[in-house]
Amino acid sequence: MAPLTMDTGAAVRVDINTGPASSYVGLRECIAALRAAGASFGDLPNHHASEWAELAPDDTPQDSPPPLGEIALAASERRLHRESEQVYRVLSVAAAALCAGTAELGRPLLVSGAGGTDLSSLRGLMRAVENCRVHPGAAVLLDRPESVRAPLGPHADYRAERARCLRRMDLPITVDDFVLDLPSGVSAPVEPVSEEARLYQRARDEDSTAVDRVAAALAYCRRAFFSANWEGMAVVATEAMGLLSGISKPALPGLLAKAERDDSLVHAIEFETTILRSTADIRGFLLKVIGIQAGFRGDQDAAVTAFRAIREHGDGLSPEIRAQSHLYTALTLSKRKHRLGEAVAEVEQGFDVVRERPNEPDSVRRERGWLHNLRGLTLFAERRLGLAFEHEKQALACLAGLTDASSAHLRINLYSNISVLQEKAGKYSSALATWDKFRQATGSSTAGFAKHHSYRSAGLRLLVGDQQAAIEDFDTTLTNAAGLNDIFHQTEVRLELGMLHAKAGDRETAVAEYELAERAARRLGDPYRIALAQAGQVMVGGAGADAGATVANASLSLTRPVEATALAKAASNSADLTELLPKPRTKLNRPFDLINFQD
Repeated sequence: MAPLTMDTGAAVRVDINTGPASSYVGLRECIAALRAAGASFGDLPNHHASEWAELAPDDTPQDSPPPLGEIALAASERRLHRESEQVYRVLSVAAAALCAGTAELGRPLLVSGAGGTDLSSLRGLMRAVENCRVHPGAAVLLDRPESVRAPLGPHADYRAERARCLRRMDLPITVDDFVLDLPSGVSAPVEPVSEEARLYQRARDEDSTAVDRVAAALAYCRRAFFSANWEGMAVVATEAMGLLSGISKPALPGLLAKAERDDSLVHAIEFETTILRSTADIRGFLLKVIGIQAGFRGDQDAAVTAFRAIREHGDGLSPEIRAQSHLYTALTLSKRKHRLGEAVAEVEQGFDVVRERPNEPDSVRRERGWLHNLRGLTLFAERRLGLAFEHEKQALACLAGLTDASSAHLRINLYSNISVLQEKAGKYSSALATWDKFRQATGSSTAGFAKHHSYRSAGLRLLVGDQQAAIEDFDTTLTNAAGLNDIFHQTEVRLELGMLHAKAGDRETAVAEYELAERAARRLGDPYRIALAQAGQVMVGGAGADAGATVANASLSLTRPVEATALAKAASNSADLTELLPKPRTKLNRPFDLINFQD
């Protein structure tokens, strides 16, 4: 981060006290302020058109770019997986824009109201501050970042997360340092520019009917989930639960139909509304929202409490929703080894709810499949691989003849899990065969699918000793990543290929891969990964190897300070770097640590 003592007289000033209504609003305000000051942002708007459409909706090329959902993965409700490639790409491009804009203007950006902006924008600023450290001429400053507004309800108290973001910007701020002095009534821009913000206002409109507000709340929570607007979800879900007593049974079909119409995304895989049949079901849906946002922020106890509360008032609760109460409770508990027994008990209770019955709805059979999948995962955690495999097969049997989106999502997970079980059992050839069958079964030909599928195929081929075929698969991953403008995974794979070739004794190719990795890491704006690529060149004796530069870049890392410190120490002492550099794995999934505020 640029020093706080910098002269701010020439700074471009912007206030982003915009509230939690919609993700990216604070970043949009920053970009608009730089644009008004004369910044063009170079080739960013065209080169990252899909992300730019989220950040500057009125400033996109005439040719409509593909939506982010077609080129990057979202978070997963069904797996309680918070990492979102879509959100990462938007925030990463926003950070690059703030760096490019300030460097172009030769003026810092002075941001006030950061404590009152949406959490996604604050995470984007966190990314921008680190990016500035390796972007000559870039400068982002925060004015009174300790100023925050009063939380909009207990479930939406995100002060701890805001403090973590600020510490990741190298600011020594704790929750105790916060001052509640931002206007508490500000909750959205005067003119909402996104569907997310419009739904937020409608869900909180006290002059509207309970039916309209709850319908808007259901649609809002689904949409906000994909933009990682967990704070907004918590606000809206909590308020909507207080309205359910005013909704009559005859009004339910119209309410649910309106919720479907309001959500133009209609992501049936996540937070589907077609299985809701009663106010108890709607309450369960909203409690699930509360639980998921709590789990995503790291409060697993609060998540378990919310998921279990779904079944506390069970009159009229559909079996699918009751089964989900057990599923999500078990999934949360399963992430803690000492609570695995509780997780198994929850799964078994879930099975009791959806036991096979004549003429059962497909949606009930599908929920049973999800429970079998989770039971397999708990057995896997106990290293009982044979029994885990049997439950995965039973889950597949539950999906026979089902073609809905959620069933397709589960089927993909099952093939992947079966392949992983075979891998962990040392049956590498079988794992590879299952993985190839998975590609045929899904029938997917998208670049995103090919990127992930080829990477795992490459890792498994290494395990069976076919390095040449593995390298061809890695090349396929890189080709598809490049086609998707995916700099993050290009960096990761190039770093790993450097080590692969170094271990094989192919010094020339290893040097080339580490040089390409450094180039990608600089585009990414990540000092730690720049240092990794430079350390690789030092290790293999590349012509441009520079231990001093490795140490210098490692010292700039805000994202990975512990690992960067260890890398710098090894490089400065001419120690063996092998164990500190990335190696190929068998799955491409990585945490997007550049925007992860959790400690």
